[in-house]
Order: sequence, then C-alpha cells, then structure tokens
Amino acid sequence: MAKMNWGILDGFFGKVGTVVGSFWKSIPVMRAYKRVVRNPKTESQQLVRTRFAAINSLSGAFHSALQLGLAEVARRCKQTEGDVFVARNWECVHADTPGAATVDYTELVIADGKLPEVLFGNASFAEPLQVSVPMTDTTGVIDADSHDKVYLFVYSPEAGAGVMSDGRNTRADESASVNVPAYWNGHRVHVWGFAIGAGPNNKGVISDSRYLGSGTIS
Repeated sequence: MAKMNWGILDGFFGKVGTVVGSFWKSIPVMRAYKRVVRNPKTESQQLVRTRFAAINSLSGAFHSALQLGLAEVARRCKQTEGDVFVARNWECVHADTPGAATVDYTELVIADGKLPEVLFGNASFAEPLQVSVPMTDTTGVIDADSHDKVYLFVYSPEAGAGVMSDGRNTRADESASVNVPAYWNGHRVHVWGFAIGAGPNNKGVISDSRYLGSGTIS
C-alpha cells in the first residue's frame, strides 16, 4: 500500500499496482514491481555476493572520507558517494571462496578530482595512537594554493572502522597527522591522503587520493 500526497504523479512510498515508489536524496523515483524473486545460490553467485558484502562494508567504514573525496564525482554522476566508491573499486575486492574476501588496499580510490596532488612521504607510526605523514612543499604548483586543506584517512580492518583528520593541515605544512582511538593500539592500519582546494581560484576542487602505506599503531 502506498502513501501519497497529491496522487500517483507526486512522489510516494510503497507499491501501486506494478509500480514501487521511493525517494533518493529527496528525489521521487519509481521502479517496476518484481512479483517473483529468484535467489540463485551457485558458487559463482555466492562469490559475487561475498565481494559485494566486503565492498559495501568498506564503503560504510570509509564514509567520512568519501563524503569529501568523491563528492564532486557523485554530484556529476547523480549517484551517492558510496555508489561511486563501489564502482571505482570493485576490481580491488577479490573472492576465491564464498564468505572470504581479500582487498587490494593499495589500489583503492577514495578521492578523485583535478586539484594538483600533495607530495606525501610515507606514513609514520612512531608516535603512540597517531599517524603522521611528511609533505614536500608544492605550493608553487600551478592551480595549487598554500591554503589547500590536507586530509588523512586511516582504516583499521580489525576494527572495521576508519578515522579522518580534521583538515587543520594545509599544503604549506611540513607534515600532516591524525589521532586514532586508544583501542586501535596494536592494530595494523592503512593510510590515504588527499587535498581540497581552499584558495581563491581553486576553492572546493578535490585532488586524487594517494595510498601512503600501512603499519601498526603503537
């Protein structure tokens, strides 16, 4: 049964005849009602489901980074940031056995844009409960600005969660850092970095992300 405001030509929730209505980002959408739903359980289908489960879990854990890093692409494609992440990174998730997926973290894309990249060094885990990354000055690069905000994202597979830096670091800084939760002590983590323009001529423009390495939180 559907709930409507101004009839079927308006947005609605639920089933009307052979049509199912819903909303996506406040936009009314409709789809065909499928009377009979097949649920194949071949090994091939189970492997695909394993990959979907893994990448959807990653999408949720990476949410804070994707809301910034893939926002521009999502608006252009009229998709959610999570949908863009899944499409871009599908080939990075593998499964040879149902229920067991592996991820190529080094190839994951969490930000995509035209802003010149920050020249990051390798992630350091020397400080307790902190990840820091050295940076080389790139403020003189065309379309870059010294005020561009630099973001680090750290993901712990053991925790199934990620932590995003607060954007206090800029392209002009010598390094960027982010603190992680105390319970991550001993966790093996992965680190990415990207930037968002904050100058008068590049405000809001996003850079590509860069994988910065992995290490153990002390």
